[in-house]
Amino acid sequence: MGLATIIQLHHGIGNAAPLFMIGFGILSLINYIRGQGVDGSIVGAVVIGEVMMIVQVVLGLILWLSGLFPASIIHFLYGALTVLALPALWVYTRGEMDRRASLIWALAGLFMMGLALRAIGTAT
Repeated sequence: MGLATIIQLHHGIGNAAPLFMIGFGILSLINYIRGQGVDGSIVGAVVIGEVMMIVQVVLGLILWLSGLFPASIIHFLYGALTVLALPALWVYTRGEMDRRASLIWALAGLFMMGLALRAIGTAT
């Protein structure tokens, strides 16, 4: 896999991340409005989102080790926060699956979308 491919993957996942996170946030918000707790689709979205962010950070580290740097050093902070936010929230909620947890995960999806957009903004 060449450096150009890694760059394309990093850009592609970076562009997909805010869309995925807003979708995940809306899905969780719909559950909250319906009076439902966290279900398997939300948990699955959390896992997929976390894997997406881990892959994104690994690709970013490969680019950094190859000598390519983002426009702003704060890009690294946003990358670290995207990887740490979802597991931290899981610990905070203690894996609860009630209606309140649906609202918390909805807000987390919107927060993650914001982090992803800021990461894009600091990359170029």
